[in-house]
Amino acid sequence: MGIYHITYAPTLRELYIYFDGPCNFSCHGCICRNHPIDIHLTDSSGGVRPPLSAEEALNIVRGLDFERVVYMGFEPTVDGEFYKLAEELKALFNSYNILLTNGYKLVEEAFIDSACVSIKAVTEEIFRRFTGVSGSKRVLINFRRYWSLGIELRAESILVPGLIESDEIERIAEFIADVDRDIPYRIDGYIPMEDDVYRRPTIAELEEARRRAERHLRKVSILHHGIKRRYRVRRIY
Repeated sequence: MGIYHITYAPTLRELYIYFDGPCNFSCHGCICRNHPIDIHLTDSSGGVRPPLSAEEALNIVRGLDFERVVYMGFEPTVDGEFYKLAEELKALFNSYNILLTNGYKLVEEAFIDSACVSIKAVTEEIFRRFTGVSGSKRVLINFRRYWSLGIELRAESILVPGLIESDEIERIAEFIADVDRDIPYRIDGYIPMEDDVYRRPTIAELEEARRRAERHLRKVSILHHGIKRRYRVRRIY
């Protein structure tokens, strides 16, 4: 457990802090297992380094000019160093703390300003097939609880042809709309592994999923491999 990777976007004044888990899901084609280094880096050489403690990470980022911190990686909520570091950065720098999470464990601490919940599926069988665990309703309950806490809330899902398809994306959008139609929702194109049983979705398939989600939500976007980097990222660790 600990921080294995830190990057920094000077233009945005944002830090990206990656935790090494262990994750409470075993998602098929996990992006962190297959692409553990920040995909926005132009040079991903150097590989994964030994994990840092919260105190060590704090010393590394102390001299940087940042306003926002994004906590990500395998699953920050199961890593004790996440709670220590997020609390310290809020106390020392008044950072705007953004949690990227699978939603399985709720974080109610006041040092979190925003949460982006990755809703894998609302249909339990699809959820179990993709994540390797049961508990889709637990994620949905926690999503509502995040909203009730009054923090900035976003959602994202992965379009996986043959598993999580546009009809399931629409079901997820319907659920989110029942919470608040103005919650931003992003649909990511699946990135297949070598010899994967699932393929990358086409742009047309992503657009179709977006159209179906927009029947219920006001702010829907898509992300795929053809979208260019919008800002420069620097590796800190």
